[in-house]
This record gives sequence, C-alpha cells and structure tokens, in this order.
Amino acid sequence: MKKTIAIVAAGLVVTGSLFAESKLPESKFASAQPPTIQYQVESGSGYTEVRDEKSGDDLRKSPWQAFAMSLVLPGTGELYTGSTVKSRIFMIAEVGGWVSLISFKHLANWREDDYRLLAAREAGADVEGKDERYFDVVGFYDSREEYNRVGGVFDPSRQYYPDNEEYFWNWSSDIARERYRDLKNDSKSYKRNSDFALGFILANHFLSAVDAYWSAKRHNRGIESGFSGVDLRMLDDGGWQLTLNARF
Repeated sequence: MKKTIAIVAAGLVVTGSLFAESKLPESKFASAQPPTIQYQVESGSGYTEVRDEKSGDDLRKSPWQAFAMSLVLPGTGELYTGSTVKSRIFMIAEVGGWVSLISFKHLANWREDDYRLLAAREAGADVEGKDERYFDVVGFYDSREEYNRVGGVFDPSRQYYPDNEEYFWNWSSDIARERYRDLKNDSKSYKRNSDFALGFILANHFLSAVDAYWSAKRHNRGIESGFSGVDLRMLDDGGWQLTLNARF
C-alpha cells in the first residue's frame, strides 16, 4: 500500500491570549500564561496519541533544595539541576579530600608511634602519660640532666623535670636522637596536612552548595525562555508526529 508522507505543519503557530486592561480584571492578567510556540511534524493521516509533556513548573528546580543537597554531599545539588559535569568535579574533589584526610591522619599516627617507641628503646624514656612539650624536649637534649642544667641558663623560669624514673631519658647516640626528631617532625607535618585536607573538604561543601544554588537559578531562567513541553504521537499507519512547545 502506497504510503503518503506529508509535512502538514512546517511553520510557526503562535497561541496566546491578548487581554485589554480596561475589560478584564487584574486577576486574569496575573494568571495569563506566556505565549507558546508550537512546531508540528506529521506523517500519514489518523493517529494514536502517546503524550509525554511537562509544564514549566514541573521542570523548575528549587535553589534552596539544591543548596542543601550539595551542602550535605557536594555534587548532588548540581546533579539535581542537571549540571552533570560540575557534579562529577565536586564529587571527585570530595572523595579526594576524604582520602587525603584519612591518609594523613594514619601517617601522622604511625610516625607518632614510631618516635615514641624509638624514645623508649634508645633513650629509656617513659612515654606514657606525657604531654607534647615533654616529647619536644626529649628531641632537643641528650638527657634529662642536660636539659635541667642547660635549660635553666637560657630561661630560669623554665620547668625542671624531677630526678626520678618517670621523667628519665638518656639517648644512646646522636644518630638515634636525630632519627627521633625526624620522625616527630614528619608526624607534625602529616597532622598539618590533615588539617588542610579538612579545610579543603569544608570549602568544597560550601562552594558546591553556592554553585548548586545558582545552577538552579540558571536552570529556571532557561525554563522560562525554553521548551515547555513535548508531544510524541504514534500514528495509525506507523508514522510519528512530534510537537515541541516553547515559551518565551
């Protein structure tokens, strides 16, 4: 059977309502919809309708919802607004930040365990229950006696450590003490890096939230001037009719 394909409407149909302010109440002006441009392409005659249309209100995104989503998990607000590329960037940054934070914390703890064990083994120090200042002093002086003797010369008000086993240390060699200082400095460096990683994570949450908010705003502005609906119809003869509606 010969099938005739006709392009029924290849033009532009503008539908809208024109209201005169003197004849219609103000409430009708407020409810008037923007003009709609309708493009229609049809093949064959007669059809079975398959309709899939969303209004502009259905397509709008909430800026504050997008903000909250990205504030909790960076990238999700961008994904909500359709900004998939930026969503991936913020999500990758989030994963990288957490991997860095966890890694630096573990490295800092490992180095701390190493220098404490070294002080106990090579200097005979009792490392239990000591504060950070004690471990700093152990790295700069060969023994408790040297610290109490030399430290008072430079600062008479400096704290002295009592002559008992709890605060005893005496390094076996300068090499061991230098190794101790290197390990302790590494631990401090890793702790600082973990703080930077935490700051990066917090900044990523805030920046993603702000970006998601404005992405939703831009998305909604695009809806107001873009396509507002799609009609897809299956015709009885096997053809298709596609209708695109745009508002501006």
